[in-house]
Amino acid sequence: MHVTLIPLKIPILEVGQDLGKAIVAAVKEQDFRLRRGDVIAVASKIVSICQGRIVRLSEVRVSGTAKTLARKWKMSKQLAQVVMGEADVILGGVKGFLLTLKYGVLTANAGVDMKNSPPGTATLWPTNPDQSAKELRGMLERRYKCKIGVMIVDSRVTPMRLGTTGLAIGISGFHPVRDERGKPDLYGREIRFTRTNVADDLAASAHLLMGESKERAGVVVVRDAPVELSESGSGRAAKLNLERCLIARNLSEAR
Repeated sequence: MHVTLIPLKIPILEVGQDLGKAIVAAVKEQDFRLRRGDVIAVASKIVSICQGRIVRLSEVRVSGTAKTLARKWKMSKQLAQVVMGEADVILGGVKGFLLTLKYGVLTANAGVDMKNSPPGTATLWPTNPDQSAKELRGMLERRYKCKIGVMIVDSRVTPMRLGTTGLAIGISGFHPVRDERGKPDLYGREIRFTRTNVADDLAASAHLLMGESKERAGVVVVRDAPVELSESGSGRAAKLNLERCLIARNLSEAR
């Protein structure tokens, strides 16, 4: 299996700009065309900016609860307030960060981030990431007349590991999980539990090229990825509820 990753330079986008047109322009500049089976990995930050998912921190009204959280976890009270508004559940925190659930994902600060956000602002996760990915896929498929996949990628931290990796928070056009159960392992034993999260594997590869600072590689085309295209493919298939998650369930019980 040979997978090719093609990073695309995207200009700094502003609220209301058409992300699809920016991607088409970047593809044209690289002098190639999208083709069937390509998976387009898009940084969540540029999706959010195009959607206007930006908060000016000086305009945030801070509640007493946010002030308490900010003192406890030594973070900006305005940031604490924005995270409170975005999080579905707050599970705890460390200095500068809250551990939250957002869209069924265990993540820091509910996806709220000030890095690579315009000065004085924080950027939120895109609205309905699966739907956002679906809309972008529809536009690109019409433009290039081929079936592709799209995923919206953000960074995440892994428990007890230092540094960020990639996470597919929105998926459209392909099945995110490959079921390995029933297949033989190297010694002929039947695999009983394993599934492969293909989407997050690809997101981690794309994230490596996107970077976390000023690389501006906000889009990565993943070519010849081992994915099964599907009109119904979405991120829902990659999510676990709290009761089935080894980490989240034990965090909840400890809390």
